Amino acid sequence: MLAYFVGSMAGRLATVLCAILIALPYGLRRRRAGSSFYVRRLWPHFWTGYAVAALTVVHAGLVMGAMGRANGFGIWASTVAFFLMVLEIVVGLSLREEQTLARKALRRLHFWVMTGFVASLGVHLLLNG
Repeated sequence: MLAYFVGSMAGRLATVLCAILIALPYGLRRRRAGSSFYVRRLWPHFWTGYAVAALTVVHAGLVMGAMGRANGFGIWASTVAFFLMVLEIVVGLSLREEQTLARKALRRLHFWVMTGFVASLGVHLLLNG
């Protein structure tokens, strides 16, 4: 019972951190600053993303025993969200390099993967939250 509670709280905290994670780049951005200065200012965004990934793994690992009561489509949505989160981290790590080629295309991909992640997470929360 304690493990399920901790897993549930990890999922809730990860969800709140997702909202903060999405807002951070928009709050830290300034149009006039150069690309390298902007990348250096994004360290809270990077570390919040890693925290979300760690909390997601804790959540998934601890609530697996309750899957019998969960909606199957909601579990599939969370699985899609997990793999999109991993893809988001990979793309984000590419963007973290200041000399990345095709930076604009990667930023666009990062945005759309985030959109898919949020949609999948929303379905999971709606069906299993």
